[in-house]
Amino acid sequence: MRNSCLFACLLMVLGTAQAADLVVHEWGTITTIHDAAGKPKAGLNRIDEADVLPPFVHRYEPETTRAPARQLGKSPLVPGRPDVTMRLETPVIYFHPPPNTKYETPIDITVRFRGGVINEFYPDAEASVALDVERVQDKMEAGVIRQWNGDVLNNYVVGALQWKGLRLHDTVVAPMTTSPAWLAPREVSSMSVFSAAAGEGEQYLFYRGVAHLDALFQTTLSRGQITLRAPALLTWLEAPVTVPHLWLADVRSDGLIAFRPHAAVTLRKEEAGKELARIKRFGAGDYSDAAAAQLRLSLKRALIGQGLYADESEALLNTWKASYFQKPGLRVFYIVPRAWTDYFLPLEISVPARVNRVIVGRIDLDEGKPR
Repeated sequence: MRNSCLFACLLMVLGTAQAADLVVHEWGTITTIHDAAGKPKAGLNRIDEADVLPPFVHRYEPETTRAPARQLGKSPLVPGRPDVTMRLETPVIYFHPPPNTKYETPIDITVRFRGGVINEFYPDAEASVALDVERVQDKMEAGVIRQWNGDVLNNYVVGALQWKGLRLHDTVVAPMTTSPAWLAPREVSSMSVFSAAAGEGEQYLFYRGVAHLDALFQTTLSRGQITLRAPALLTWLEAPVTVPHLWLADVRSDGLIAFRPHAAVTLRKEEAGKELARIKRFGAGDYSDAAAAQLRLSLKRALIGQGLYADESEALLNTWKASYFQKPGLRVFYIVPRAWTDYFLPLEISVPARVNRVIVGRIDLDEGKPR
């Protein structure tokens, strides 16, 4: 009897440790495009053919946006909506239970996107879009609006995605694909995740979407430098936050790269629009064959410093190899503060977990001339 009690107590302790010690890591990218004067470009749901996801990925188009000119889905065939100014690209979520344990607890995951819609995901999940009731309650009570009509994306729109009853396994039968961008995130030592409801599994949870949001920096491009300023609106900011890492990078059409890191900058609510940094442009001698590897190493160190594991950092950089390091263009990279991520992309997990989320911001600077 005593031994049975000890065994039961031991199981309870192990079960508690197992739940509390679940580690959940997420990474992704937010992409914006600015012209030389710093104006954000729109229509970003129109993408290149190379950026189209494999056909097994699930798509969601709200009822109110299914007419061709109103579609939010990413495609080379759509005209591009004038209110889509940001792409939420390739967030993936990994699960790391304690070593040598079997994690039995089913997991529900809900992610919301304030100002946007989550419209691509795998495994299958329940997608929806609604208005932020707290922010528009007075208008709803007055009968001015009752639901989102699809006309415009703004900060009152909240897209949502929910996975229910997910199970963790050593391995699952993942979908067949040759897409490098899909295969790269699989190279991580995490537990696979399986949705019994959908009969689908993968090494990770995947989702992406579109939004009417600004980058964390306003930009002005001149012949000699890039000027970065705080956003004009910082309504999401409660306390000062630090953007710990920034990089200016330029990829030429001949494949040579130049890059320049910049020290951390701080965003304060009372300093909206304030100039934060000036980064010198590159001269001919700044470009080299070695710069790509150096930039990659600098990014990897920053990602690990933010809490990602080394293989997760490699997976992110391999996923974005073509867009970050090979596609010609001048761009700014930065590490998005967790406060921004949790406000605009709140994540709910139904079990105790230690969660780390690392998003890379990317601003492509369109100089309006061939490169």
